[in-house]
Amino acid sequence: MSQLKTLTLLAILVFGFYECTKNNFEGPSLSELYSELEIIDSLQISNTNPDFSTGDLVKFYCKLNRNVDWKINIRGLSSNSFKEFNGFSSTIDSNSINWNGSCQELPFFEIENCAVALTFLNEPDTLRDTISVQGLKNYDDGIVVADFENGAPPANAVVYKEPNGANMTFFAENDNPLLGNHYFKMGGRVNWDWLLGSIDIPLNLPFVSSSAENFFINIGVLSGINGEFATNQFINIFISESNYPFNDNLSNNGADVFDDSMEVYKYQIKPVDWIGWELTSVSYDQFEIKGVAGGNNIKEPSKIKAIRIQCQACPFNSGNCPDNGTIEVRTDIDHVVFTENGGILEQ
Repeated sequence: MSQLKTLTLLAILVFGFYECTKNNFEGPSLSELYSELEIIDSLQISNTNPDFSTGDLVKFYCKLNRNVDWKINIRGLSSNSFKEFNGFSSTIDSNSINWNGSCQELPFFEIENCAVALTFLNEPDTLRDTISVQGLKNYDDGIVVADFENGAPPANAVVYKEPNGANMTFFAENDNPLLGNHYFKMGGRVNWDWLLGSIDIPLNLPFVSSSAENFFINIGVLSGINGEFATNQFINIFISESNYPFNDNLSNNGADVFDDSMEVYKYQIKPVDWIGWELTSVSYDQFEIKGVAGGNNIKEPSKIKAIRIQCQACPFNSGNCPDNGTIEVRTDIDHVVFTENGGILEQ
């Protein structure tokens, strides 16, 4: 091969390698990685006085000269509730980043002023603003099982409490609700047995099309009001898919549809060992079979016929919980709601 042909071939190979490398280049350029962060358009908030009760949304916008990890933090100045948004981009898009008044975890936001801070990873810049909440988000989006807003359990519900217990509650109260005006006090002291009582609520959900993985039960639980809680106190949630009459025979301290021989599924919130309100959101597929299920052992939300919320705690007389002889159980509940495609705080 002549020298000219050899040089020509080498040139073609080098040019081809260069083109291939250039066309398949991925990731940020070096100039982008190491350039100083510049704020082209500062933080903009679409609505600084939102009324979330009417469906208002708060949208955010900011434009930068390069991609960067960013975080928007919204903090209630009275409630100390918070909500965060995170991303990696050069533009915070007001059409996709918006706030509907929800919180990351309890407590809920109040009608209050909120501090907004936009920060960037490994950068000193912080952009700040404020939002004044004029109305609160409605958390009734979903299937409300019980909110106790009428000052009583739902119609046709069956409430059982140990008749010989001390200071038994199991009634609606209005002194410290999670949402709205009432909640259900569920507790007392039963020193010789685990079971204190329960509330059974009939349901009919043929319109639900979600799978068990996408169907969530949400329940607020209040405990430790006096700074203490009973040892090993917990809540059982039973869901029945039985077609048996709901309360055909109440001699078993509740509706018959929760018998071990029927198609019943169980989830346990254990232990209830916190002070104040906590919100539990759990998908139906995480429930286990209670006893020997009488159905097909396939959890189907559209076939749910009833729910039982049961209060239990370690009895003092068992010898395992010596402090429970003088401590009353508090596993109060509020805002029992089914949601689809995520828990209530994700709606």
